[in-house]
Amino acid sequence: MQEINMVQEINSNQNKVFKQIRSLLNKKYRQKWDQFIIEGERFVDYAVTHHYAIAYICIRQDLMDHFVSVEKLHLYQEVAKVIVLPQNLFSELTDTEHSQGVIGVLALPKPVALETLFSEEVLPQVVFLDRLQDPGNVGTIIRTADACGIEYIVLSKGTVDPYNNKVVRSTAGSILNVKLIEIEDAQMCLNLLKDHGYTLLVTALEAAFVYNDQKAYGAFNCLVIGNEANGVSDQIMSLDSHKITIPIYGKAESLNASVAAGIMMYKINEYCIQNK
Repeated sequence: MQEINMVQEINSNQNKVFKQIRSLLNKKYRQKWDQFIIEGERFVDYAVTHHYAIAYICIRQDLMDHFVSVEKLHLYQEVAKVIVLPQNLFSELTDTEHSQGVIGVLALPKPVALETLFSEEVLPQVVFLDRLQDPGNVGTIIRTADACGIEYIVLSKGTVDPYNNKVVRSTAGSILNVKLIEIEDAQMCLNLLKDHGYTLLVTALEAAFVYNDQKAYGAFNCLVIGNEANGVSDQIMSLDSHKITIPIYGKAESLNASVAAGIMMYKINEYCIQNK
């Protein structure tokens, strides 16, 4: 029979366990403890039912009756240490205005090596993030990639930490479904992908292809999304790639990075994933 963990009540922000969990709001301590925070009942439940390694589940004290009534408390106790926090302490762990009152502390996934791509039976489609800084953009791209069936996302040096609370929240749970590859040398990485048969897709204002031109897409694609302020780096733009434009019909100067990524990913799905 599965061991049932006792529920622990914490009422002081000087408690050792509480301080450790709160420290996970900082990247340095996420790396130290190999843990990150997810928030929301649906996403905690998903982590529980899909057997992710969960160290703690924290519940806001005024919502305990809810988790007892829906028979989740017992389930949570089977997989993690359950901690009950008063509202003032719980609010130190989240900046969500209308929190659902439950967070999970999960083990960080093991690092994924770039070479993992090449060991797949069929090369997977890939998204490459070039120094993106906005957590909402990165989270939305991860969520959209998951929706499109794109499993691998490469993050170049200078991209916001994908386990940042705001990024994780923006993924709406998809952070648990994708494989993230963090790399140091963008140019070397992209050249290696090209050597293995990938077509590099780079959005640009002046381009040889329009986004809905099927000839722009190879069998295996790496979609490069550039920094919000500066776009794709000159070093990457100098590589042999398919430069693609998404037409703008109104007065806007450009598209948001995550919107452009979403349009392109759905074309990759339409032309490459569904037809493989």
